[in-house]
Amino acid sequence: MVENLCSLPLNPPAARAAAAALGSFPGRVVLHHHDLAWQRERTAGVEGFPPDGAGWLHVTINDLSRRQLAARGIEAVTIPNHFDLDAPPGDRIGTRRAFGFRDDEVVLLHPVRAIPRKDVPTGLRLAAKLADLLGARPVRYWLTGPAEEGHGPALDARLARAPVPVTRGRAASSADAYAACDLVVFPSTWEGFGNPVIESVAARRPIAVARYPVLEELLAWGLEVLFVDEPRAVAERLRDPDPARFDHNLDVARRHCALPDLPGRIDAAFRSVGWR
Repeated sequence: MVENLCSLPLNPPAARAAAAALGSFPGRVVLHHHDLAWQRERTAGVEGFPPDGAGWLHVTINDLSRRQLAARGIEAVTIPNHFDLDAPPGDRIGTRRAFGFRDDEVVLLHPVRAIPRKDVPTGLRLAAKLADLLGARPVRYWLTGPAEEGHGPALDARLARAPVPVTRGRAASSADAYAACDLVVFPSTWEGFGNPVIESVAARRPIAVARYPVLEELLAWGLEVLFVDEPRAVAERLRDPDPARFDHNLDVARRHCALPDLPGRIDAAFRSVGWR
């Protein structure tokens, strides 16, 4: 099983070495595709990926990638990412205290690595608009992940001009981060899936997203989200939370990506190529 190494060749020599080894491997081969070379500007010109072989199983995490592979002559099966939707909630009070958040602050969690496609500037613009709309309640932007891909200097310069207070750093656990926030912000321009969408559902937190292409597949399941370009709707939800919407989204997630269902879907994918 190869996880993305031969799908998104960020290290072409390593990817080519793995592909060459797989070509002579006598057993079963699964290529699990999170991202594909042509989906990233950095790797769009790299040829020969993903490799394919007789009897190999290709698994994508979204239908868009499955269709793009089919157009290139490679058949694949879609298995979306699955999640533990019944995990214990995180520690809201302790985490907020550890980070120094005020009780009345509206904390906007951006749970990502800081790279350009995660679009920190849009998250900050939403924070500024919410600060105006919410009036007396202060707004804080919380970025959990480090800068990567050489994005550090540009990010530092942008955060230095942030219109609201900014916190950086990880909580003790992902569950603690979601519990401590009031809104999840997810303005990415591209995601292979978008785990924070489902993680926010599991944590019963509202999420404001950008309309990245694969999001349409999650919305087609029936999920209901907020959008970063509709700050008034976001502010209204923060003023008046809707527990029924949290219940609805959790029911949708249970039907499509609950962790207990994953073994059966893997089994069905194996059987589709004659494996048991």
